[in-house]
Amino acid sequence: MKKICFALALICAFFKMFADDGDKLRLAVMEFEDRSGTLSKQVLEDATEYLRGALISANKYTVIATERQNQTMIKEMKKESYKECNDKNCQIRLGQALSADTILRTTITRLGQTFVIASELIDLEKEATVVGAREKYDGTEESLSIALDNIAEKVITAYESIQNEGKSKSEETSNKENGYSKGSSDQNNYQTPVQNNKMSVAEAQENLESGRRLKKAGLAMLGIGTGLTTLGIILMVSATMSGDDDEDALIASGITMLSIGPVVFTTGVIMAPIGAVREKRAKVYLNSLSVVPTKGGAYASVGFSF
Repeated sequence: MKKICFALALICAFFKMFADDGDKLRLAVMEFEDRSGTLSKQVLEDATEYLRGALISANKYTVIATERQNQTMIKEMKKESYKECNDKNCQIRLGQALSADTILRTTITRLGQTFVIASELIDLEKEATVVGAREKYDGTEESLSIALDNIAEKVITAYESIQNEGKSKSEETSNKENGYSKGSSDQNNYQTPVQNNKMSVAEAQENLESGRRLKKAGLAMLGIGTGLTTLGIILMVSATMSGDDDEDALIASGITMLSIGPVVFTTGVIMAPIGAVREKRAKVYLNSLSVVPTKGGAYASVGFSF
């Protein structure tokens, strides 16, 4: 029974992690380019993994695993017939092959006795640098690790600042679009926003977030239900093959899993589409109401924001 509980805990943790990582930026950390010519291949690999670990621990990105990145690079190297992938164009193509949103490329240069490490976060859709960070160090591995910690902190902080600035601009634009305006008094023409427009926008945003949470929960329950059902089948098969005193316990556990699994799966089937529909509908809300009096009555115009 302890093994069963442990398996259930692993299944729940896996699908919770899957649901939480859905909205994170997919980041590929590229191998360092040593323009100083003083660092060994092992040091460069260790430094790349050090920076990758710092970004993973921040829990802000979905960082692509080293093994997958290396496998994809080998395939791309065979196609393009080149030995290394250090230049910017090559790393952008590699990031696109990995289905990443961004890549972090880093170069190390030397000016006299001072080493400079510089990283740039590149948006693959725009193929443009969105964040840059630069640190100096004295050439020792200890000072290199400190510089890499500072680089990771700068990249994360700068990117979060850009995201927050983008949200602020979007909110400001939305407020301007929903602002009050008057028409010509001679024509008795007036325009006014819906009185509860701000509340409508807030409600729409709340519904959008709740819809996303509901969809994520539904997808997670689909996975958990599938896992429980599979576990129940495994237990039933194990019971028929064991033929010992544990047979009854395995059968009982298997029946329990087969009873719970489909229920959880069905719940997920219901929740995920409802969340998706709610998320889609929340993106449409009442924006303005315009009324123009005429001889025969009035002309009304209703606007929506999408």
